[in-house]
Amino acid sequence: MYFEAEFYTFDHVIRGSVDTPHERLSDFLNLKNDTSILIRDVKISRLLGLGKTPPILMPETRMEKHSILFAYPVEKDMSQKSLYRRVLRQVFPVAVILPNFELVGSIHLSEKLEIRRVLLSRTEDFIALTDATASYSLYPTVTVWRNTILFNKNRMILIGEHLSSENPFESGLPRPPAA
Repeated sequence: MYFEAEFYTFDHVIRGSVDTPHERLSDFLNLKNDTSILIRDVKISRLLGLGKTPPILMPETRMEKHSILFAYPVEKDMSQKSLYRRVLRQVFPVAVILPNFELVGSIHLSEKLEIRRVLLSRTEDFIALTDATASYSLYPTVTVWRNTILFNKNRMILIGEHLSSENPFESGLPRPPAA
């Protein structure tokens, strides 16, 4: 089954189709026996050149998973399996900082949110946030909202629960300094 997805790295957005027997992008990205993914009908855009330069087009490319900061399916990822999983979990609003990106969304956990061990007990490398916003911290007007965004916990700088329903990076909290 092919489905379209976008993958964000430090400097680029890679959009294309992946072939997987799995129902969800998170299941595909969390496969431990593959360190890279094959993407077809690829469009590569530079983050700082979005809308200013045409994308690079490639028929096929292989991408290392460790280079992915976050990703999301282009179409809504709402299989019966993912709906069932969401019903059984508690929802907590969190903010996540990745290199060059700030994410805000809801994490779904089967237990109380303990920030000290929130990700230590999870075996997955890519963790789902729902109703999520990703902002490019070097150019904050580049912001995307998606039903589901999967972030690479191995690239995470910090994660924290926030009590406001507003984006904490837009509510007067200081932004991290630009590199």
